[in-house]
Amino acid sequence: MLLSYIFLNSFTENLPVGLALCIVPFILGWLAAYIYHKVTALRDENAALNLKVSDQTNAITELRMNLSKTEAELEARSLELRKSKDSLIMCESERNALREQVGDEGKSSKAVKAAPKAAEVRTVMFAGAKVKWDDLEIVEGIGPKIAKLLQDAGIVTWDQLSMTSPYRLREILDAGGPQYNIHDPETWPQQADLAAKEHWDELKKLQDELIGGKAG
Repeated sequence: MLLSYIFLNSFTENLPVGLALCIVPFILGWLAAYIYHKVTALRDENAALNLKVSDQTNAITELRMNLSKTEAELEARSLELRKSKDSLIMCESERNALREQVGDEGKSSKAVKAAPKAAEVRTVMFAGAKVKWDDLEIVEGIGPKIAKLLQDAGIVTWDQLSMTSPYRLREILDAGGPQYNIHDPETWPQQADLAAKEHWDELKKLQDELIGGKAG
């Protein structure tokens, strides 16, 4: 009985220590496995992020190269456009000058053949009013001031106006000052062409569809 009591008492006293010796290694092992699992997952996630960063870096590099190439092409096209516009202006100026020269020669030839007499101004009836031939103000959107600008630029007839590009007309308006920015010369050559060909019904119909010289 005494031995049983001593053994039981010793077992009871050492039980917590035994349990601690069993549980602590288990907990430490579980923590080690958990930490290893987390570290491995973080490494895999970091590797995936590094791969994405690398892909994005390559994409950005390619986009920058394409942007540089596009900007270079745009600059080259802009230079070509400026040269084409300059050539167009020069051609129009030369054409107008030749027309003026031909007109002057024709007038001189007629003056030699015909007896000198007072010049007669040709007029036409348009929209119920008498209009002088080659009066630029017949064009919807052109008033006295704009007509003067065009005449100073060498555009004095309907035929000349019909052969002048809207781009050139815009330049003439811009040179006249900011007060002419609201005017749109897009339809002016077409209107002048109809007037020069004496297509009065077509001109009247076109002007009825315009608002201040602009297409409605």
